[in-house]
Formats: sequence, structure tokens, C-alpha cells
Amino acid sequence: MKKGIHPQMQWISYVTPSGRLMNVMMTKIHQVGKVYHFRAKRQMAESIGQIAKFKRRYGEKTEEPEKK
Repeated sequence: MKKGIHPQMQWISYVTPSGRLMNVMMTKIHQVGKVYHFRAKRQMAESIGQIAKFKRRYGEKTEEPEKK
């Protein structure tokens, strides 16, 4: 954390429905280091971490492949 900003603020990362990882500034009400998944609460476990993000994108090809 940088000095000089609100002591109860922290960076929260969450995954949007489009699969993008976003970082937002929030008040400190949650544990640090979690990735919040806005699709479903039960999917939160597999959405935590960069490895799971990579797996979601390249590993299991359940949905249609991305069009570039």
C-alpha cells in the first residue's frame, strides 16, 4: 500500500462476466488476495489465482473458442 491514502482501502481483484481480471479500490472489509468472481459464488474457488485463470482460458475448452 502507498502511504497517504485511506488506511481502510485496499485493492480487490475480481473477474468480470467476460472473463477479464479487474483491479478495483475498495474499503477493507474482505481478506486480501482473493479474486472475486461475478459469475457465480460456487465458481469462486476455481477463479482464484493466475493458474486457474490460465486454465479457464486455455485448459478446458468447454465453451466455443475465442474469435480473433
